[in-house]
Amino acid sequence: MKQVNVTQRQPILTALIMTMLGLSAPSLANTIEVSERTNITLSGKVVGAVIADSDVSGMGVNNLPNGLFGKNNDPSVAIDTTLTRLNLGSHTQFAPDETLKSLISFDFNSSNNGKMDLRMREAYVDWQIGNRSLLVGQTWSTLMDLNRFPDTVLEPTLSGVVFTRQPMVRWSQQFGSFRYDIALESGSNRVVTEDHQVDLDTSSHTPDFIFGLQTDNEHYWLRAAGVVNRITVKDQQQSTTYSDTGWALHLSGGIKFNPKDHLQLAYFNSRGNDRYVLGVSQTGPLFTPGTGDFHLRESESLWAAVGHSWTDTLKSTFSYGIWQAEALEWQADTFTQTQFALANIKWLARKNLTFGLEYNYTHYQRSRSDQRDNHRLILAVDYAF
Repeated sequence: MKQVNVTQRQPILTALIMTMLGLSAPSLANTIEVSERTNITLSGKVVGAVIADSDVSGMGVNNLPNGLFGKNNDPSVAIDTTLTRLNLGSHTQFAPDETLKSLISFDFNSSNNGKMDLRMREAYVDWQIGNRSLLVGQTWSTLMDLNRFPDTVLEPTLSGVVFTRQPMVRWSQQFGSFRYDIALESGSNRVVTEDHQVDLDTSSHTPDFIFGLQTDNEHYWLRAAGVVNRITVKDQQQSTTYSDTGWALHLSGGIKFNPKDHLQLAYFNSRGNDRYVLGVSQTGPLFTPGTGDFHLRESESLWAAVGHSWTDTLKSTFSYGIWQAEALEWQADTFTQTQFALANIKWLARKNLTFGLEYNYTHYQRSRSDQRDNHRLILAVDYAF
């Protein structure tokens, strides 16, 4: 990749704008050298998908476990480009073992309804010195396992997958094949009540404490991560504050059988922290007015994925996930189980140009209302630059 020196005749702002608009001269590449130590890189991808659903309309490109709830049950065919993404990064080399990296990333899927709606995904600075790293900003949660996700044609929306981004301060250190992470991440009191006339104040919260430990080599990886937090809610009418301690444990790993086949497994157990699981946050902490009862419901999930490469340019993924929780005896209608299964095939037609065909099956159960399911077929094109 070519690099261009930015001089006084070509200011960095002008160069970046020209790059982003595609108006640059032929010599201007994705990476711009702004000094002897610092490079700035523009990258991203354009994603287009045709999505056919059997029993839901208006669900959006992300097939969330609770996406069927409250939606029309008519079949639908949608064309979606909201996962198109732009990334702007920098890399500064201070010394052979000291670097400073930053990233700003956004897409257009803030509302997950098929309409282009700008969303900030990540914005962070990462200071690396030798085997140590200090990260500040918004990025993927430390509770996640970023070693590998099911290789889907869009985003991995499998039931039970721990999948969220939020602001944090994280310290990491590597010792050979072992690494540990310690982080304070933005807390969230997503307390709900079945009496909508009650005024709840959930603004007061403390950061979530998250830790992670993993080991990996070229054949396998294992990771354990956990979170402990204090969940607080205030009844405005009674001027009374209630709080309880929540926690969650995430165990995950994978094995590479050979260059063509691999297996992934992940298990999650939670008390009051379902918000870390994609698409089931509405089940979290429940407050009962009058009695002042404050309930942190427990839940668990499990998912697995198998990947196989047919050729150097053709590969498939098969995956299944389940999340479940018991409803409280007196509780009104709520989610109790979601399941998700997928099978796909992806073809690397040209460098950075991928075509994918995927089948999804989603199913959910609730404590009192009828269960629902849906079949989804996706044809996607992904061009990375």
